[in-house]
Amino acid sequence: MIAIYYLAFTSGFISLAEEILWTRLFSFSKHALPQTFAFVLMFFLLGIAMGALAGKKITMSNKNLWEMCGFIFLSVGIITLTTPWIYSTIQDNPLQTPLGGILIALTSFSIATIFPIAHHLGTISKQATLGTAISFVYATNIIGSTLSPFLIGFVLLNYFTTQQCFFFCSAYACLFGIYCFKKEKYRSKELFFLTLPCFIILSLFILLPPSQLMMNIASPVGEIRKIIENAYGIITIYKTEKNNDIIFGNNVYDGQTNLDPLSNSNHVNRVIILSALHENPEQVLVIGLSIGTWLKLITSFPEVKHIDVIEINPGYLKAIKEYPLQKEALLDPRVDIIIADGRKWLKHHPQNQYDLIIMNTTYHWRAYTSSLLSKNFLNLLKNHIRPKGIIAYNTTGSLEAFKTSTTLSPHAYLYENFVIISDFDWRQKLQESAAPKKLSSLKLDEKPLFPEGSNRVIKSFLNSPIKSSNDFTNFDSLEVVTDENLITEFKYGKNLFSF
Repeated sequence: MIAIYYLAFTSGFISLAEEILWTRLFSFSKHALPQTFAFVLMFFLLGIAMGALAGKKITMSNKNLWEMCGFIFLSVGIITLTTPWIYSTIQDNPLQTPLGGILIALTSFSIATIFPIAHHLGTISKQATLGTAISFVYATNIIGSTLSPFLIGFVLLNYFTTQQCFFFCSAYACLFGIYCFKKEKYRSKELFFLTLPCFIILSLFILLPPSQLMMNIASPVGEIRKIIENAYGIITIYKTEKNNDIIFGNNVYDGQTNLDPLSNSNHVNRVIILSALHENPEQVLVIGLSIGTWLKLITSFPEVKHIDVIEINPGYLKAIKEYPLQKEALLDPRVDIIIADGRKWLKHHPQNQYDLIIMNTTYHWRAYTSSLLSKNFLNLLKNHIRPKGIIAYNTTGSLEAFKTSTTLSPHAYLYENFVIISDFDWRQKLQESAAPKKLSSLKLDEKPLFPEGSNRVIKSFLNSPIKSSNDFTNFDSLEVVTDENLITEFKYGKNLFSF
């Protein structure tokens, strides 16, 4: 009976591991759209249903069930390893999405055939009563299904890449296939020839770079300098000709390393002009570190005494080490890096008050972005802002996000795609005579941020068009983003066929 329980445990473990890894892979290819989880789950469950039906037919045949399990697990090993790579080759195919669903269903189908066999072996065993056997088969399957997300999601993905985790699942399936053949007293010579194709395939894949799978799927922005993977996500760094590397988080644009306001390729004017809006921004909160470019620029504000930076993905700290200027910002004694969820941290630190809160928010259509754009979260930020303080964040072109900001204060205005909120009309600050002087006096590492003769650039920053709610037709009919409706992600977001 122990072997049967181990069989049920392994089927549950591998099945959930594959679902986690496919969700991660498919979400990466679809630029972190929220619909990816439901899509993967739908096809995974479809494959399980079909696999269970196939498993039932196998149990009703006259075939040797342990031998069949051996062949099935060897097939699972090959399918688990090859289907992600097949998917990585069809990224430009117009049928990429449905073909991906078929590959997901095939993966779950192959392992799902095992569970009915485990049930059948348990019920015909004379070592336990029928009820006891069924209970233990179910229990061990659930234990495997429960342990898998913990081990894969919280442990292995922190130390190994997605590609390597697929490899581990494949190798485990092949090894368990050998165990099943051993149950039927297969000779070593027979096992060698049976399993040789599997281990040839495994040996070929183990020679590949550990992040090659994600490199194949990553957005074709340019030459990939580095990929950093952990349980929190996947960071891709692209090398550019102008020595201004581009950063993607989970396959979506996340920032650049450019610090030059004259180049302004990453619109750093949106953070630089904030120095003119507050006379004395001593306490600053930055939610989202990314590659640290904006943090470095904020350290040039002379009045700043302390900066709290909340970042959920510690992988960015590793990425920043490649860039000396951004790395220096992390070593600034005024900077405190906090690896945590921004919302949870703010709830647990109600006493912290700030003069300036900045979020260079990711695209509004990405999964979980509503947690930063919602009215609920803005009210939480409001509890942490001092009088005359400034809240600034990226709407990424979502008018619903802008509409939501106006519920916080009547003085919410758009500077490019950034909404800037305060309890006073901050627009006047940009037109004051002190504003150009303040920007021209900014220093980065004791060197002027703006070189001499940059007056025209500074004026263009200060005179950039600012929009209010009155500049948009039917603004009052726009919906407000809340934690409950998630409209920027689903109702007004992108769909799976957008990429």
